[in-house]
Amino acid sequence: MRSLYQSLLYLQIAAGSLSLLTGGLNMILPKGGKRHRKIGRLFVTGMMLTGGSALLMAQIKPNPFLFIIGVFTIYLVGTADRYIKLKQNKPLLIDWVYTLGMFVFGSIFIIWGIITLTKSDGMGSAILVFGSIGLYSVYRDFSNYNGEATHRNYRLFTHIGRMVDGFTATVTAVLVVNAQYIPLTIPTVVYWLAPTLLFTPLSVYWIKQRKK
Repeated sequence: MRSLYQSLLYLQIAAGSLSLLTGGLNMILPKGGKRHRKIGRLFVTGMMLTGGSALLMAQIKPNPFLFIIGVFTIYLVGTADRYIKLKQNKPLLIDWVYTLGMFVFGSIFIIWGIITLTKSDGMGSAILVFGSIGLYSVYRDFSNYNGEATHRNYRLFTHIGRMVDGFTATVTAVLVVNAQYIPLTIPTVVYWLAPTLLFTPLSVYWIKQRKK
């Protein structure tokens, strides 16, 4: 098991590095076009490998927070990639697997967050934030799949928002894992929430630009 864990760790480091590089590039380079799509494919590949390895590592050496990152990474990037491919608002089986899976885990995270807060543990607030984001995303999925989208370009907007959220999950994971090496006394909850507070406004800005 130890050798398997080490192999998964190396895979996650390599895939995470690829995700950070390609995600960062697509954040600053012009959106759309062949270059954006090519870099995006590398980003999706890196993110899915990162999420999958995180889930497996969290099972070998129980780590609930690594498990959370794994779940969100796979859901956010998986659905972001799928939304841009949806045709005539007809979700396939894989789309429902992503959405129903997030519904289950999002509900678990909400309950877990509440229980954690009752123990006076500030991490409960971070868990609640992630659970709430997950369930809201599930709500949007159901609305979109039922033809209740509020904008004709909802697929593009969802693609942008969730790709940014997936990148945010990767940055969060890097910060949390390496927090012990940062020579500052910063509450752990800050590492969990800071990337979300930083990148979410960028996502909102890019979406608004395309609504004009």
